[in-house]
Amino acid sequence: MSRWAVLVLITLAHALGALAVLSVAPLSPFLLDALHLSRAQVGLLLPAVYLGGVLMSLPAGWLTDRLGVRLTLGAGQAVIGILVLVAALAGSLRTLLACLVLAGFGFSVLNPSTGKAVLEWFPPRGRGLAMGIKQTGLTLGGLVGALALPPLALVAGWRAALAAGGALALVSAALTLIVYRSPAGTRGASAAAWPRLGELRVFLRRPGVIVVFLSGLALSVAQSSVLAHLTIYARETFALSPVVAGQMLALTQAGGTAGRLAWGVISDRFFGGRRRPGVVVNALIGAGAYALLALGDRLPLAGLVPLALVAGVGAFGWVGLYFALVAEIGGARYAGLLTGVAVAFAWSGVLIGPPVFGLLVDRTGSYAWPWLALAAVGLGVAATLPRPAPLVQREPIG
Repeated sequence: MSRWAVLVLITLAHALGALAVLSVAPLSPFLLDALHLSRAQVGLLLPAVYLGGVLMSLPAGWLTDRLGVRLTLGAGQAVIGILVLVAALAGSLRTLLACLVLAGFGFSVLNPSTGKAVLEWFPPRGRGLAMGIKQTGLTLGGLVGALALPPLALVAGWRAALAAGGALALVSAALTLIVYRSPAGTRGASAAAWPRLGELRVFLRRPGVIVVFLSGLALSVAQSSVLAHLTIYARETFALSPVVAGQMLALTQAGGTAGRLAWGVISDRFFGGRRRPGVVVNALIGAGAYALLALGDRLPLAGLVPLALVAGVGAFGWVGLYFALVAEIGGARYAGLLTGVAVAFAWSGVLIGPPVFGLLVDRTGSYAWPWLALAAVGLGVAATLPRPAPLVQREPIG
């Protein structure tokens, strides 16, 4: 296989896995009405997925390094597909949440396995772009889900829409298992080369690495809050239909897709392979967008479209750079394991963001305060992430 064929395959795998497991976000207005949920309860849907992801993130990284990309990624997608199909049959919030937690076990392998694939197949100067392209899988999957699932739910019901996402994940699992192969030089590594969990202590003793992990947690608080609540915010603030509100979420995913691609190129070509400057600027973009969203119905409806795009850049654009940085800190030996730790930190932010955002809306009767809180999160990351000394040894240019 060529490296570009591999990149297409793992991006598609990331997209279809994310579409399936995150389909509750564009379907949230339907679930709100069908299951008679509060805003805080709606805020539990995405954290349920990520709770499973957090619980399995470290084992997922370890399994990726032990079993390789093909088996880990294919099995993870299969778990997602099966559990999302079961979730489509759920008759209560409790059952739905349980299925989403278990689906999160499969979701946990997407980042470490696809990240390891990029590290194996691409040289250092091309990894920023490759990681950015690969990470667009999540936003592209979210974009397609936001555009396609609400109209399908209107016609066939939310259960059919959810089941369609699960079926796509199973198709992608089969494709991954049949097609993916690792580079010849990485096959047959001896057991002595496998990383051990105890070796994480070397990294966790470095304050700069902890700052990177905590930045991922904070930025995920903002990202998951946008993903979980923007559709309902648009519907309730601007009286949009569920389909049009879903299109606003699709715009954020489009902005995030463009941001991930652009930052990958900028990082490789203009920042000398450094990842942190792009994450910092991206956090500032997000902070500005969230502050404007706090204006609510004082915003003109026409202004919501470009603002949704910019908010998408701020919410989703940083992820490719973040996981490229983490993988490079770990190097080829520890990329999967360290990515698993980074996922645990980042996805812990998802456990915090959506329910707290929804609770603030329920308590204050306004979206202004939670949007302003997200703006403060972005500013905090921009102020602290540049401080640690360089974390990755770069090759000299030229």
